[in-house]
Amino acid sequence: MNPASHPISAVFLLGLLSVAGAATANCAPTLSEADVDRALDAIWTRLPAPEQRSPESAKRAALEEYVRKFGQGGGFFTRPPEVLTETEFPALKFHSETLFAGLGYVRLGAFNVSLAGRMETALRDFKQLNTTAVLLDLRATPAEGDLALALELAGCFLPENTQVCELRTAKTGLQPVNTRRPPVGQFRLYLLTGPRTAGAVEAFAAALREKAGALIFGCKTAGQAVDFETVSLPSGSVLRVPVRETVFRGEPQLFPKGLEPDISVQVSQGATDAALLCAAKNGRVAPLLAQIEAPHFNEAALVAGKNPEAEAFIELQLKKVKNERPPERDRGLERVLDFLRAWDSLHGEREATPRLP
Repeated sequence: MNPASHPISAVFLLGLLSVAGAATANCAPTLSEADVDRALDAIWTRLPAPEQRSPESAKRAALEEYVRKFGQGGGFFTRPPEVLTETEFPALKFHSETLFAGLGYVRLGAFNVSLAGRMETALRDFKQLNTTAVLLDLRATPAEGDLALALELAGCFLPENTQVCELRTAKTGLQPVNTRRPPVGQFRLYLLTGPRTAGAVEAFAAALREKAGALIFGCKTAGQAVDFETVSLPSGSVLRVPVRETVFRGEPQLFPKGLEPDISVQVSQGATDAALLCAAKNGRVAPLLAQIEAPHFNEAALVAGKNPEAEAFIELQLKKVKNERPPERDRGLERVLDFLRAWDSLHGEREATPRLP
């Protein structure tokens, strides 16, 4: 078979070379169509193993390479992708509260059509309390919803008719997207991301950083800021393929690279999940952030013949012996608040959103 009569892109060739065990370092140069044809001809006529020198093997290798770039949200599934909504971590409800004077907290939870309305209500409450800054917790937001929801939600914080980003599809190319609602108010914005931050909410976070100067704490996001469609295959399996993505001029490609934080906050996934579940069960986040003042030996204790420091140490050791679990703490959120308090101490007030050089 003459490879010239069956033009195959360079990614097909790279995939086939991978199957053949070639070193990827040798494939670094950009290949022209003539290079591709000559290389495929050499492979298909000279490789010893017949299964490695057929056009079918090139197709499979290329397909595997393409699908690998879809990330966890795309790829092949043996049944329709409602399986994608199943997760070991349950979806948490939207929640808002005031953590301390001037700072409101919002946990987004699942991304759905009612989210923008709930956000507006929470922001109006914050505005009545003279709240000047809002911390948006995105750690419990799974890869659900679509990009239109994300961009609508961003409109809660941006001036009306602001161009948020561009949407790109194979059919329409790049199309600008503008906000369509007036914002509730103006707030300094801080975002907290986690490994579960995936999907449309990644586009939401990127929009707020680029257009509202939001500061992002946490870790790199999953890189699934696309809309997927499901294609049925003859065998009965399905392929979930990305069909729409966001393009931000001031951000690197969100899909499949993900969104890098401004300030890294590294906490184990287990500790983060435990804190989020505890806060959802208790109905408030503040108790997981309470700073308990350590007891000190002072004049009153000396007069009373007591040593608070020694007593506290003994009590702690007894709890360890009894295997009593210490109170749950949200270490990731505490570190964000520590940074904001330190910024306040240095600058008096948050006159502007702190940014790193």
